Amino acid sequence: MKNQTLVLKQRQTWCDIFRGICALTVILSHIPGTPDAIVMYVTPFTLPGFFVLSGYFTRNYGGDLPEYFYNKVLQALILRLMFCFFILTISMKVIVNLILHPTTVPYWLYDILATFLFKPTGNFFSILVLCSVIFIVVDTVCRDKPIPMMLAATAIAAVGFVITRERIIKPWNWDTSLVCSFFYIFGYCARQTGLISKWHFKPRHAVVSGGVFFTLVTGSALTIGVEKSRIIVANNTFLSPLVSVPLFVTGIAFIICLSHLLPDQSKPVKLLMYIGRHSMLYFMIGGPVLAYVNYFLTLLYEAVHWDILLNKWVRIPFIFITAVTATLLPAKFSDRFCPALNGRIRLPQGVVKKYPKACVAACASAFFLVAGFLAASAAGLIVPNDIYAGRYPVRGVDVSSYQGRIDWNELEAQDVRFAYIKATEGSGHVDSYFYDNWRAVSATDIRAGAYHFFSFESPGKTQAQNFISTVPVVSDALPPVVDLEYYGSHERNPLPAGKIVPELRDLLDALEQHYGKRPMIYVTEPSYLQYVYTYFDDYDLWFRNVITNPPEGDWLFWQYTDREQLRGYDGKEKFIDMNVFLGTEEEWEGFVSGR
Repeated sequence: MKNQTLVLKQRQTWCDIFRGICALTVILSHIPGTPDAIVMYVTPFTLPGFFVLSGYFTRNYGGDLPEYFYNKVLQALILRLMFCFFILTISMKVIVNLILHPTTVPYWLYDILATFLFKPTGNFFSILVLCSVIFIVVDTVCRDKPIPMMLAATAIAAVGFVITRERIIKPWNWDTSLVCSFFYIFGYCARQTGLISKWHFKPRHAVVSGGVFFTLVTGSALTIGVEKSRIIVANNTFLSPLVSVPLFVTGIAFIICLSHLLPDQSKPVKLLMYIGRHSMLYFMIGGPVLAYVNYFLTLLYEAVHWDILLNKWVRIPFIFITAVTATLLPAKFSDRFCPALNGRIRLPQGVVKKYPKACVAACASAFFLVAGFLAASAAGLIVPNDIYAGRYPVRGVDVSSYQGRIDWNELEAQDVRFAYIKATEGSGHVDSYFYDNWRAVSATDIRAGAYHFFSFESPGKTQAQNFISTVPVVSDALPPVVDLEYYGSHERNPLPAGKIVPELRDLLDALEQHYGKRPMIYVTEPSYLQYVYTYFDDYDLWFRNVITNPPEGDWLFWQYTDREQLRGYDGKEKFIDMNVFLGTEEEWEGFVSGR
């Protein structure tokens, strides 16, 4: 009995160390400016590692499928995580705003739900929920037998790789969930069979696995380039199984070996174990904390102009240490007041907590409610972002040939205040309806502007010539816009910033010189992070986010939906893109008048 207790203690110790390493690498890899080379070496094992441990801690409590789902997924995971997001959204600004403006409560509640389902922080937990569901199904079908379970997990992961590579579907990160379910089930089977606890870990195992891992990362960077390797390896996009799988396996093996060999009585390792026990909090709070620290350093530099504040070898360690240290306070708080956040409340082994019939009915109702909401959103019957966009009084459309012939008087009657009309694309394409739309809109009070769809295959100067030769100079027109978004294979294999940024700059400079107005840049979050962030800080942005609101204050226009249906057009596309201007009526008048 004593030996078994010792084995369990050792297993729990290495798990805490493993989770601590993963939590720290998540923070390090998300610090702005962290070199690609560092990100590539510290992130390949992080996401799969979390799911190995999630499966490792999973116990089959028995019972039928609804009981297991209620006990494991609903009660132990979803409700706990929703509570975390509820706490995470509370701040003094939110509290004051809710007191002064009670009508904003629906915005806040919707933001919690949207964060949990769609935002990057919530995506991790969405994947975790789906992996839990996949595990339940596989475990039930395979009758809790390790070999059939691993074969099923391998087949499911292969489907995930195919979906990712061909981009067949992309709702709720299903492709990532299918791949991560392999690691989840592997962790469960490893504990069930005692695979890890039976292994006698020695320093040479860490040296060999670590050497292979670092060699593979280096070889990947030298073979396919640092930029592409970072996208494939560090972002866990599973684009290339031949690259990703060996890195995941050797990286996880190296961290497991390291976790068993580190002296768990030393103070640094004890701190690492404490962080590991609070890895969920570090994952959620570490990101916002480092963002605030980075913002503070930026403000400090603007005030004192110390060049050392821009030195990444000073800035990155400072942000990392501050974020790690600052998160210790809420971790201590959760220990005292909310231990469930750290997974310390578990159901007794072998005991099934019966679920009330009312709870099952409530869960089923919630499922169909969410499914109906998503279906209504896809059909354009519900526009989720209406609740956000309603804050802004000035709204408009962006159109192209897909809307066909447009009755601009009819759109104006529906409170459309501005319109951006597609003019050109690349170096040679002109939208077939541009001239008709440009002439017709001038007969209304709608303020209009033209936009150009940026091509990754054409030089910026020739794209500028195409736009300039198409769009006339009109003194009261809105500033020209360059639509910068991924298309085709570029979404999964984006070109390096070093190749695109100069071409984009040539295009923007030419448009500004010709029209006498600084252009705006239309971006999605991926294209913004890849090509605009840090490169074009002095340009106004037009953000596209049809799920939630974009970052506050970082945009001038916002495309909040592409599923609105208005009267006044007869094209093959029944939906129309809707946008709002960031500001009041007075600020809008100042913008269009050039004040």
